Amino acid sequence: MVKKENVFASQGGPIILAQIENEYGNVMGPYGESGKSYIKWCANMAQSLNVGVPWIMCQQNDAPQPMLNTCNGFYCDDFVPNNPNTPKMWTENWTGWFKQWGGKNSHRTTEDVAFSVARFFQRGGTFNNYYMYHGGTNADRTAGGPYITTSYDYDAPLDEYGNLNQPKYGHLKQLHDVLHSMEKILTYGNISTIDFGNSASITTQTSMMVKKPNEAEDTPSTLKWSWRPENMDNFLLKGKGESTQTQLFDQKVVTNEQSDYLWYMTTVKFKKRDPFLGKNMSLRVNSTAHVLHAFVNGKHIGNQHVENGKFNYVFEKDVKFKSGRNVIALLSITVGLAATFKAPLGNDPVVVDLLGLGKGTAWVNGNNIGRYWPAFISSENGCAAKCNYRGPYHAEKCLTNCGEPTQRWYHVPRSFLNAEGDNTLVLFEEMGGNPSLVSFQTTRVGSVCANVYEKNSIELSCDRKPISAIKFASFGNPYGNCGSFEKGTCESSNNTIDILTQECVGKEKCSIDVSTEKFGAPDCTGSVRRLAVEAIC
Repeated sequence: MVKKENVFASQGGPIILAQIENEYGNVMGPYGESGKSYIKWCANMAQSLNVGVPWIMCQQNDAPQPMLNTCNGFYCDDFVPNNPNTPKMWTENWTGWFKQWGGKNSHRTTEDVAFSVARFFQRGGTFNNYYMYHGGTNADRTAGGPYITTSYDYDAPLDEYGNLNQPKYGHLKQLHDVLHSMEKILTYGNISTIDFGNSASITTQTSMMVKKPNEAEDTPSTLKWSWRPENMDNFLLKGKGESTQTQLFDQKVVTNEQSDYLWYMTTVKFKKRDPFLGKNMSLRVNSTAHVLHAFVNGKHIGNQHVENGKFNYVFEKDVKFKSGRNVIALLSITVGLAATFKAPLGNDPVVVDLLGLGKGTAWVNGNNIGRYWPAFISSENGCAAKCNYRGPYHAEKCLTNCGEPTQRWYHVPRSFLNAEGDNTLVLFEEMGGNPSLVSFQTTRVGSVCANVYEKNSIELSCDRKPISAIKFASFGNPYGNCGSFEKGTCESSNNTIDILTQECVGKEKCSIDVSTEKFGAPDCTGSVRRLAVEAIC
């Protein structure tokens, strides 16, 4: 299809590389010779397509020629291609990490991402591609991998909603400008290494995002709901389904990958004088389901779900059977809920806060916005108040959101909404929950901060919104972080807040030279002078 549309570079189009397979080298070991044969078949098939651009194989150290093997990971400066004529390429520079149900928010520091890129090119790299550069949403049933959430924000430079994730976006932009300015020097000739030491200084703003209530609603805090419980008598009391097998059902096969839900039903018969009746008995289920609900004769006896990434578990509960026919049904109980709402005003990205609900799937105007599970709370431990960028990064290093729902807010693209008139939210709720807390909101920049050393410039921007006030400003040796700056022991003689108010308030962005000429010369003996500022958007 791609070749037919003439979009390869050999046809005058923009596509310069093509990929066959992805990270198969990470899992091919157990397949032995069959795995090696498969890789050769992939290479031959790809070449036979004659697309006119090079083919790459990611994480495939034995990629056969002319396939180009490439590196994926947090760091690829030590990567060496399997052929001296193959350029050193980094096809997935992981800017953050995905989130799992029951997990926390993972953050990779701006300093670490930028350092990894600079070191890669310093050591002979020629091509760097970010994964992800723009975060996304696993709408409908597209979430893959091990228990991955609907949000795929990935702590990317552009977040799930398309907002600039500052300072990561701005700092990488500055780095890219430097790399482009010396592109030929970096990619031609011999490599020599001189150690000038390491430093990490960020001169771009930090943006603090906020959620705003839906101003299009007179009473946006409470939606009016209607509900319809599913009629489950046939399943729970009669044990009747659409098909019968004398072997195990595979849910993905039976549902053709079109549903998260499937009833498993069976019956057990006991005679009146059966010696087992009246004795302690239990129902035991070996399960790999994300969530399991169990019913015996229409009565809910309990539920269990995957925790800590362990997808095999044993559900066991005490039960009392009756003489005659007993119906055992396994699934998730479901309730349908519906409410109408007005589209939020403006152009800011829209989210729906599903706090209070249990687990299920949501639709807006018939569009499936994904699975939700705000009842799944992450553990209390493992988060740090501040993340130290020093040392190698890993997915468990810089975590936030301890003790909170894994995902509370869900992206609703404005293309799904009716700008005029009513919109409909439908919830397929498995656990019951409390829908009274559900609300629609918008996400935007609430404030921006900077902490920049003297003799640098800083640009403050509210992302197409005017700067409304300067909350804090100090030129000297202020300390603290964005949202909690404090004045230090020395400060400039000029009123820093007044200067920045005049320079920035009412504008969408402003640029400031951090200098004694502008702010005065504070006496900060032994300290490097810097400007700390927080502006309200």
